[in-house]
Amino acid sequence: MIAMPRRPFPIVAAALLSVTLWILHVRPAFSLAIRPHNAAHMEQQVVEQLEDQIRRALLSGDAPTLDKVLADDFLGISANGTLSNKQQYLRRIGKREHQFSKIDVIERKVRVQPASAIVVTTADVVGKLDSVNIDGIFRYTRVYSRDPGGPWKLRNFEATRVSGQAADELHRGTPMARPAKR
Repeated sequence: MIAMPRRPFPIVAAALLSVTLWILHVRPAFSLAIRPHNAAHMEQQVVEQLEDQIRRALLSGDAPTLDKVLADDFLGISANGTLSNKQQYLRRIGKREHQFSKIDVIERKVRVQPASAIVVTTADVVGKLDSVNIDGIFRYTRVYSRDPGGPWKLRNFEATRVSGQAADELHRGTPMARPAKR
């Protein structure tokens, strides 16, 4: 039988060192390649946290918290068609003219771009809008924006009532009655 020569330990160590150096050289480049995905995911989480903060503020009537999140040029269209700027919206929430006892999120989709984010949510809502009871499934859209390096601010909001029983049925909002003429 022919005896195979043993590989000396220094050759094995050199091979391991070469592989280690190669991994250390390639890994930083790989990390840079996946960084944008992680940054986008982190931004999505920030926007989702803002959504949760707004939900809690609406449930508790916390206008000061909303004041910090709403942009100065905020415009909101409530499910009853009321258009409000920031000051009007904060007044309605603070005086409990818009009051919510339940906002249970059913589905939420968040799309984040470098300077903007759009959130479309379906929620089971119970409350009052301008002292009129509301109870049902609503879909709402929120648009956020920010200056580079600045915080996200809510710029636009619009809500719509959803009706329909079957999942494959075309969902249409139920129009609200027009107010009586004065």
